[in-house]
Amino acid sequence: MRAALERLGPGEYLLGTGPATAGIVPLDTKNVVLGRPPTVLEGPPRDRADCCAVDTLYFVPREISRTHAKVVRQTGSFGVRHVLIDLNSTCGTFVNEMPVDPHGTGVILGHGDIVSLGPSQTSTYVYYKVRPAGFGHRGAKESHPSRARPRWSRQVG
Repeated sequence: MRAALERLGPGEYLLGTGPATAGIVPLDTKNVVLGRPPTVLEGPPRDRADCCAVDTLYFVPREISRTHAKVVRQTGSFGVRHVLIDLNSTCGTFVNEMPVDPHGTGVILGHGDIVSLGPSQTSTYVYYKVRPAGFGHRGAKESHPSRARPRWSRQVG
């Protein structure tokens, strides 16, 4: 994993850390929808996820909805930030084990935040930022994700 992280260019990423979410998802577009592909028993999807986690063992989805959550890229005087929005998923979306309100405005993600699709913490991502070279300490990554502290007051207002 370290070798892959060292090759990432400046930007923001979701690092898949669960068995169904392996991989690196660049967050360089306006919206990234997280979800899963339909099972063979489900009809064609009305909406499609940009990034699919596969938790459909035995043809039955466990915790991930087809369009589960969305990461929205926002730019403004604050720079660039990403907001995680639950798309009325069946089992919920969590940031650092705290539920994201499906009727709310979302949660601003910070480096090292743990995003979970469902409550079991098995379909998870880590929000990871790589700064441009020469920006801050040692010019590259922010603090190690495992040292991140939970943040409870980052609802978008």
